[in-house]
Amino acid sequence: NAQVVDTDPRTIVVVENQENVKLSCRIGRPAQLCLIRLPGVNDQFALDPNVASPVPGMSYHGDGLDKGSCGVRIARVTAENAGLMNCTLFVDGRGLTGSIEIVVAFPPEQPAIEVVSGNLANLEVNSELTFRCISARGNPAAKLLWFLDQEQVYEGVKLEELEEYFDERSNKRYFTASSTLTRSIRAEDNGKRLTCQAEHDAYPEKYSRTDLIMNVNFQPQALPDQVVYGLQLGRTATASMVIKANPSPRVLWSIDGIDYHQGTEQGRYAVPIPEALGNNHYNVSLTIAGLTLEDLSKMYVMRASNNFGTEDYRLSLRSQDEVFSESSSFGTGEIVGLVLAVLIVLLAVALIFIARATGRWCFRGASLNTDINPDSEAQITPHPHDDEIDERQQTQDPAAHYVHEGDEKHAATNGKHENGKQQQPKAQPAAIPQPPTVGGGKQENGKPADNNKTNTSV
Repeated sequence: NAQVVDTDPRTIVVVENQENVKLSCRIGRPAQLCLIRLPGVNDQFALDPNVASPVPGMSYHGDGLDKGSCGVRIARVTAENAGLMNCTLFVDGRGLTGSIEIVVAFPPEQPAIEVVSGNLANLEVNSELTFRCISARGNPAAKLLWFLDQEQVYEGVKLEELEEYFDERSNKRYFTASSTLTRSIRAEDNGKRLTCQAEHDAYPEKYSRTDLIMNVNFQPQALPDQVVYGLQLGRTATASMVIKANPSPRVLWSIDGIDYHQGTEQGRYAVPIPEALGNNHYNVSLTIAGLTLEDLSKMYVMRASNNFGTEDYRLSLRSQDEVFSESSSFGTGEIVGLVLAVLIVLLAVALIFIARATGRWCFRGASLNTDINPDSEAQITPHPHDDEIDERQQTQDPAAHYVHEGDEKHAATNGKHENGKQQQPKAQPAAIPQPPTVGGGKQENGKPADNNKTNTSV
């Protein structure tokens, strides 16, 4: 079976002047000899753990030849050491060779950004611009990334083919990496930092960056219709909105067909110059002296413009009273309804208690029957004081009398007709005297008592 030499690592990347770089070769059988061929050293040389190295800066590395270990420790790596290191182990007179690739990294130049197409000095919205980032003369080639305000950009990025150079004088191999970014410019790109980042192991911080600030010119940006709340009638009101534009906008307000330019004051209206808030934001305002109800019914149109376009904005005003009315009308209706419901419930409960206390209503299932035949007898439960008969009252009311049971009963009317007119007394036949009936002659609410009524027990 063929013997295989294991190498660790198979490829190593080191920086120039890196110290104590260790390369190892191993085979599964004891070896008698270890030979090393290294770029930058003219001839191959033998290494033994028990013998001093014949090459300065090179020494044996491993567990010993008897364990099939053959390696080298490089005190300081130079650019000349880049290439393949070969290690050969002799076993029973036969040489077996393994290889390790040494890459001596040296940093490329600082990355640079250039504009391939478009005008960087006059960027406009929707214009297309192509940038190129170059990281030259590095080994190995740098890895390039694009960022816009720390956010990595992937769209429109294209990596170009590496360019390779060889410097015979220094015996160094160079690589130049480049990448392009094509982007449609947007208004929000203004003021952002476009960055090209080159990553390389030989950089002190493992990366290097270069960037530029994008200055994008754009017309005032559109906004939905605006509403200003909380204004007080009769007082000076200021209506304002914040817009975006670059460069700064010029504004005018149109009210009832009349234009009011910035920096002017006319009648009740004043238009200040737009206030720069930073990052291309501007506060645009209109001042109205003595706000009236008519002012609240108007729609105010503001026009903002610069060298790159014009935009119209619509604004309406609302007073504090309107805001309060809108926010509280629904809640007030609910409160009124709740209060009325509570009052109705309380009134119903009070009526029930009063009726129960005075005995006006029945609560034990008794029924009231007012349809009583003339022949029916009313069972009346005497009360303690019903035995006391006011004889004087009976003599004062001689017309109040009753007929025998079963005969037609006539109620006394005290000489008055039921329609209230005086009635002539008629001659009455002599009646057989009857014992007075309990409670006879008494009236409720001025009406004669009706003995045919049935008392209903409560």
